[in-house]
Amino acid sequence: MKSISNNRFFLQKFHIKHFLINHKKTVFFIFSLFLIAFFVLLNFLSGKENQRNTYDNDTQLYFDNYANNLFKEEISSDALSAHFYLLDPESMDIDNIPQSLGTYSYDAMLESQQYLIEEIETLQSFEYEKLLSSQQMTYDILLEYFRDQLDFADLCLCSEILSPTTGLQAQLPILFSEYSFNCKADVENYLRLLNDVKNYFSQICDFQRVKAENDCFISDFCCDGIIAQCQSFINTDSITDNVLYTSFVEKISEADYLSDDEKNNYVAHNKELIEQSVIPAYSLLIDTLTELKSKGYCKNSNGLYYLENGKNYYEYLVKNYTGSSSSVLELKSGIQNNLMDDIRTMYSLLTVSPELEDQFYDNPQNSLAPEEILSDLNQKTKEDFPITSNMNYTVKYVDQSLQDYLSPAFYLSPPIDSDSNVIYINNGKNSDNQDLYTTLAHEGIPGHMFQYSFFASTNPLPIRQLINYGGYTEGWATYVEFMSYFYEHSNGQLAQALACSASYSLALYSLCDIGVNYEGWTLKDTKDFLSTYNLADENVCESIFQAVVEEPANYLQYYVGYMEICNLKERLQKELGEEFDLKKFHEAFLSIGPASFDVVNKWIMHAYSK
Repeated sequence: MKSISNNRFFLQKFHIKHFLINHKKTVFFIFSLFLIAFFVLLNFLSGKENQRNTYDNDTQLYFDNYANNLFKEEISSDALSAHFYLLDPESMDIDNIPQSLGTYSYDAMLESQQYLIEEIETLQSFEYEKLLSSQQMTYDILLEYFRDQLDFADLCLCSEILSPTTGLQAQLPILFSEYSFNCKADVENYLRLLNDVKNYFSQICDFQRVKAENDCFISDFCCDGIIAQCQSFINTDSITDNVLYTSFVEKISEADYLSDDEKNNYVAHNKELIEQSVIPAYSLLIDTLTELKSKGYCKNSNGLYYLENGKNYYEYLVKNYTGSSSSVLELKSGIQNNLMDDIRTMYSLLTVSPELEDQFYDNPQNSLAPEEILSDLNQKTKEDFPITSNMNYTVKYVDQSLQDYLSPAFYLSPPIDSDSNVIYINNGKNSDNQDLYTTLAHEGIPGHMFQYSFFASTNPLPIRQLINYGGYTEGWATYVEFMSYFYEHSNGQLAQALACSASYSLALYSLCDIGVNYEGWTLKDTKDFLSTYNLADENVCESIFQAVVEEPANYLQYYVGYMEICNLKERLQKELGEEFDLKKFHEAFLSIGPASFDVVNKWIMHAYSK
């Protein structure tokens, strides 16, 4: 059976905070085209006879077996996936994991279509009416997911794993630095994976050549950005300054199961592999992109609209990223309406309280430490969210060699048999104007970290953890980020103004995303559009244009997800009237877990009534 992840799990571990270039307000980024997300592991059922006692019929038993087998195959696709999602795969009867980073190839992408067809046929062989309600929800999610992915094979040349800020080459150093050493085998497996980096990057370079030959290569400014990011990572004064060396030494020093000689040998081997595999891999990527650019393959410096099948690919991206069944133009209309609502709200606030304008621009940055902010959020959000206990987490800071290219903050989800959450904060120059309070609301509580922890506590079917919907996860984090202004500020009018400003900025970016990638806006068109909203700074406009070219549909999963959650809440408020309870709505939404909004709308009342 082929993997639905196509071995592109890397980015899926990240929940990333992006910055709006022209504003102190921020938005957040995606994970990938169709990468899997793992949150929790349900213990595999042991023994068929024992299993039968927990089900009403064989269909329910066979469905769970199918789900568990699919989960097991996915988690076994490569060693880095297995390690990051399970501290102890063998305890779950998962072994014989290939000690490599996996395969990234054009042929594998083409073959994914047949795999999806087979999975759809298998899924449809189950009698839906005989399944448990939780299984029916899983069935709905899987069937829709498999169907939505069918188009990828025909459109994959438009896909991209590289980008200056969120590409694999930017995030892989973080994943390696976070690779935990729980035993001697972990250290040895880590070194094997480090040795495979050059091979994996070689596959990525081969795919870039295929893209170039088919006139689907990246823009010149995106190419320059990736090259600059790679150079920044490898051009340290010494190998011993590289984050893969310093993080390795730190972890090895704490490995009390190793002798001093073993530690020294492993440190030397790690240094050797950085020199012989990692740096050559990044150099190969630099050389490949430089060569393709010099040969004139950076033919398109505009959006997907100008690529063959680019418009169709954008429709595919939007549907899969947002989880919304609305067409691109329907989403555009909804975003425009929300944008006008924000403008009217801001006008009304400033008319009633003109002093808000000075407060808005003079609003000082929160001086609390990250841990203090998260503690504050944990207390203040209990009335609105089902928060019952403190979560285990660590706040870390992005290595200096990565600061200029990684996002202002991101959440790294823990292995599914662990609760060791990690939130990274970037103290680089691009993060100077970020509101750390709302950032941590997005990444931590009640955002991604709480969302992850709550869904894990519901013990869902394991197959549920194989499917990611950015609109659901990033929409939630954006929704609570906007709410967090009211937790941060005692002045309700100021909080509302700040939330409206953040929503307004994200809506503008989303409209530019659609305009550039779906309607064919050029840089001039984008500047003309932004000028109608009093954004005339040339550098800002160009930065926005480049951002949506480099990350098509990026901003939509945040804004459309947020918009869909608000629409869902308004519908339930109308249906339930005085019986509507905000905290109960949040609990019901989180208990459903990642899904398209059609599925969420179908099952929300079932979850709400529990």
